[in-house]
Amino acid sequence: MRKPATILLLVVSLAALEAQPARAQKKDTLLLMRQLDTMQQMIMSIQKTLDTQTAVLKTLVEQTNDNVSTMRQQVEELRKATQQDLASSSARADSSARDIQALSESLEEVKARLAKLSDQVTQTQNIIQTLQTAPATSTPGAAGPGGQAPGTNPPPVPDADTLYKSGLSSFNGGQYQLAVQSFQEFLQYYGDSDLASNAQFYIGECYYSQGDYQKAVDEYNKCIEQYPKGNKIAAAQLKKGYALLALDQQRPGISELRSLIRRFPNSREADLARQRLKKLGVR
Repeated sequence: MRKPATILLLVVSLAALEAQPARAQKKDTLLLMRQLDTMQQMIMSIQKTLDTQTAVLKTLVEQTNDNVSTMRQQVEELRKATQQDLASSSARADSSARDIQALSESLEEVKARLAKLSDQVTQTQNIIQTLQTAPATSTPGAAGPGGQAPGTNPPPVPDADTLYKSGLSSFNGGQYQLAVQSFQEFLQYYGDSDLASNAQFYIGECYYSQGDYQKAVDEYNKCIEQYPKGNKIAAAQLKKGYALLALDQQRPGISELRSLIRRFPNSREADLARQRLKKLGVR
């Protein structure tokens, strides 16, 4: 009977010994599971934060791309507009060269023309009437030597101011033949006056405006050669250069413009000459 009891006691003792390590192992397992759970929660939190930041970054990238696209479009539109403005400005500068030249005339001339404009028509009519109407005392067939009737006086010479203003009025009105006649008559009577250079220059302008560029060159040369101290030398050289270019005489035209720049480097005409040379691709 003692032997079975002893065996039972041994079994119970062994079971008790085995139970203690099992409880310790279970405790370690629970602790490890808690740590794993904590780590899993931390990983999920990090993943959530990363997803949020990724979404924000993606939005920023998309917005930046949109802004870049918009800026590129605006730059392209600005470039096209600038090119159009430059082309338009170049065309306007070329077409208005004559207008600029006219506006650069002497301020004194403009003031004088405006001040006497109201009297100009009456004076011109008086001149025409004087030149075309024979004196009342003249008798057909009674002319003496030289074709002048005895006892008569020749028509009075028009005054310089009236002749010059008459030529300017005809020129500004596009009546170029009348302007040439007035300026030539002015030079006939007042070729040594201060305005003689101006009158000769405007004769060249009349032919230039009519497209007779060779005749214009001849008249500009007279202005340059006959009135070397006149105030229209630079203007005459400029327009002579333009006329030569219009005649397809490029080398003489370029040479004339370069000569103008050397002689009058600070003048308005020199600036216009530089613009024309630049357009021609010439330094």
